[in-house]
Amino acid sequence: MPLTKAIYVRDEDVELWERAQAYAKARRLNMSALVLLALEAYLGGQDDTEPGDRV
Repeated sequence: MPLTKAIYVRDEDVELWERAQAYAKARRLNMSALVLLALEAYLGGQDDTEPGDRV
């Protein structure tokens, strides 16, 4: 069963979120897939971080 998580977007980030939605739609991705791709790219395979570490 998939795990459900919520992402809260600040008012000042709504435009960025909408751009991301358009990007995902154009590539036939759902937002969940896009967020995971972005996290994977951002973290770059780092497995040695501790909670509270800056990435």
